[in-house]
Amino acid sequence: MATRATYQIKSGFSTTTFYIHHDGYAAGAAHYFLKAQLLQEKTNRNFLSCFLWANERSEVISHHGTHSDTEYRYDLSMDLERKWQIIAYMRKGDFGDTFDPFYQGSLDKFIFDYLETTLEAS
Repeated sequence: MATRATYQIKSGFSTTTFYIHHDGYAAGAAHYFLKAQLLQEKTNRNFLSCFLWANERSEVISHHGTHSDTEYRYDLSMDLERKWQIIAYMRKGDFGDTFDPFYQGSLDKFIFDYLETTLEAS
């Protein structure tokens, strides 16, 4: 089943938004972020590039609203300690334009919490 999501990464002075048609729920997003982190550790390239390279189904779009049928939105930015922070949103209702936050905190904790949930369900 397609669970569409957008991923907006603010890095330095630029912001890039990606769209992925499948697995946009929290556990799927955690997997996408983990793949980017692992590639970054291996190549020492920036996280934004690694997200695109590690997730071959991702496409660059202009902003979150480019695709009006997404169920999830994720905003990433670095804090003052250069650690990635995330705010994760889920669409409120089936057809509304409102997204409610369901997670705000460190990207590492998001990955740990939501991948762990997936592993427990297996």
